[in-house]
Amino acid sequence: MNDLMTLADISEAMNLKYAYTRDRLVKRPDFPRPVVSLSQKCRRWDRGDFNTWLGKHAKKQAR
Repeated sequence: MNDLMTLADISEAMNLKYAYTRDRLVKRPDFPRPVVSLSQKCRRWDRGDFNTWLGKHAKKQAR
């Protein structure tokens, strides 16, 4: 299994539009920073960091 995620992977995992993910979600201060950032179009996030963030975010939404 690949340990890095693209914006498309994150969009799909959260069932969000790509543009929303690119323009809003990844710019949130609480969202994990990319582990690879060669350019705005070439960024990758650690799957473990994303899953940890998603778990915390889901708990906040459930309250």
